[in-house]
Amino acid sequence: MNSIRRVSPICSKCKQQNTYDIIPEVPNSPEYQLNEDDLIELHQFTVGNAKYHCIDCGHTWKKYRGKQPYEQIKAVYADVGGFPGPYFNVKIDLELGIVGIQSSQLEEDPRDVDSVRSITKEDMEWFLSELYKCDFVNWAEEYIMFALDGTHWSVRIEYDTHCEIKTGSNHFPPKWTKFCKAISKLSGSEFY
Repeated sequence: MNSIRRVSPICSKCKQQNTYDIIPEVPNSPEYQLNEDDLIELHQFTVGNAKYHCIDCGHTWKKYRGKQPYEQIKAVYADVGGFPGPYFNVKIDLELGIVGIQSSQLEEDPRDVDSVRSITKEDMEWFLSELYKCDFVNWAEEYIMFALDGTHWSVRIEYDTHCEIKTGSNHFPPKWTKFCKAISKLSGSEFY
């Protein structure tokens, strides 16, 4: 835990780089946020959060603002599961207008159910608006709670020019349930 990754982007207000990414489980002051000894005591935390704070001017901002980043999403891959199951894997291709679904009760189950269905432009617009309500693009890179068993998940977002990967183990971003409901509704399949 002594080598936690921190992000220090340039402040969008004063243009200095005396900044840090905010860990929600820690009080938002530099004394707490940057003290790795306090982080060792945490049993759940986020890493690479997309909310930042500038020590010089006190400005706090998010990585992405507005709906424009959502318009650049080309595909979303989402999977979730844990021992002993079930496992869900969904690919939403917004360019082709299709959703691919794979689910099983056990990881080694050969009876996986595979299906692909088309989605309309209205479905895609609704889905992107639900992602916006979840502040989806501003989720942290990792959500971790130390436990042996439980639920593990990952989401890969493909944009025009790059992709971002968000992962978690027994710890979830805000609005995770809303995100799962949107995936379920769009895919016509369970996702939890």
